[in-house]
Amino acid sequence: MAAASSSAARILFAVTMAAAVSLAAPSAPAPGPAATVRAGFYLAAAARLRPLAALDASLYTHLYYSALAVHPTTRKPALPADPDQAGLLAAFSPALKSRNRALRTLLSVGAGPGAGVAGIAGAGSQTDPSFAAMAADPASRAAFAAAAVALARATGFDGLDVAWRFPASAVEMADFGFLVSECRAAAPPGFLLTATVYFSSHVFDAPLPGVDYPSEAAARCLDWVNVAAFGLRPRGAGATAFDAPLYDRASHFSASYGVVSWVDAGMPAGKVVMGLPLYGRSWFLRNKANRCVGAPVVAAGPKQRGSNATGVMSYAEVQELAAAGGGGDPRRAVTTTYDNASVASYLSVGDVWVAFDGAAVVAEKLAFAARRGLLGYFLWPVNYDDANLTMSRTASEAWMQNEISSSSRNGNGVGQTQGPVRLPPALRSPAGTPGPVAALTSASASWLPWTKLNAFLNFGLLILAWCLS
Repeated sequence: MAAASSSAARILFAVTMAAAVSLAAPSAPAPGPAATVRAGFYLAAAARLRPLAALDASLYTHLYYSALAVHPTTRKPALPADPDQAGLLAAFSPALKSRNRALRTLLSVGAGPGAGVAGIAGAGSQTDPSFAAMAADPASRAAFAAAAVALARATGFDGLDVAWRFPASAVEMADFGFLVSECRAAAPPGFLLTATVYFSSHVFDAPLPGVDYPSEAAARCLDWVNVAAFGLRPRGAGATAFDAPLYDRASHFSASYGVVSWVDAGMPAGKVVMGLPLYGRSWFLRNKANRCVGAPVVAAGPKQRGSNATGVMSYAEVQELAAAGGGGDPRRAVTTTYDNASVASYLSVGDVWVAFDGAAVVAEKLAFAARRGLLGYFLWPVNYDDANLTMSRTASEAWMQNEISSSSRNGNGVGQTQGPVRLPPALRSPAGTPGPVAALTSASASWLPWTKLNAFLNFGLLILAWCLS
């Protein structure tokens, strides 16, 4: 018990000291209302796939640290138990802002570090008992809000993300509304407050009926909602299916339906940010010759190093699969198909079938988002991009090309439409070449002298070494 308390005290000391170091650095101007959002979620648990040093901060306007869980006993954000993870939490904001002074960082609290891709799936009506228990009690709700805002500010974040995945009853939805109100009351002026939410304003497959988000409270208290418009495949279906189609004429499970439902429920379009997956869903086909959408499958796809899960491939691994191809075996030829009606794509190699968002899909989705007047997009998760950050670059360039003027943003409801009838953009190989590297600007240039940064990093290493001793 004493050893555990000592370890916890050392981790807390490391976080506190690293935060003090970050606060000693020159600070960027206080954040104001976002004019546009090009965001990415960084999975702390998958930091091995892409260290912070390998992330080009100039490609984003906002980056999220994902995520801290709600402690089941204290009902406050649970600090990482691992010293390396504690150091990552403390270093996240100062390290990234040193490369893009205009960047805003947010601390996401919800699914814990072990949740991975499954922790944010957009259609599974998952529950989080710790989050629900905290939100149900007024005292713990207020304590959580105060502690979360204080922790975010102490570690250099510009905002907080409430990532309750997902409220599963009308009572829990009411608690969600109270919680975001408490968080807004606890936050200082200029502090960003967002929520990562179900793909639709109404939760399907919930245990009880009438599970709808309190959109009025969300619109009043939040700067925007991150709509998890992926993870939409039918549950338990024994056939291939798209995971994040823009359109689906046969069901509600599409990104366009989700955006429509939020806007129609009263969330201004200028406060809606649409999620784009940087992972693919994979299956083993029952018959290699039948590789269309809806083809029978026998099991989830192969386990991958990146996702550490069966049935899930990072975008980088989808690229690798496409590049490796069949190795000269015609029976394992690579087939990539773009579905214009759904605005979705899939790849098949031998008996492996993968639904993923390629460059053409991302460009079409962002054109849709711009036409609807959405605030922007987020990528989930940026760790899963390839070595050249191809999809992060593609999304950033596509959004800036399609972005509409702020004067045309409005909160009017929009209806789901069928897919574009024009021919799809030229298909790019999922193992395509990287986009051009953005030119260095005053916003992305380092504003922290390298000598000082080096000293700070050395000091941080000494703290971590002390923690591990």
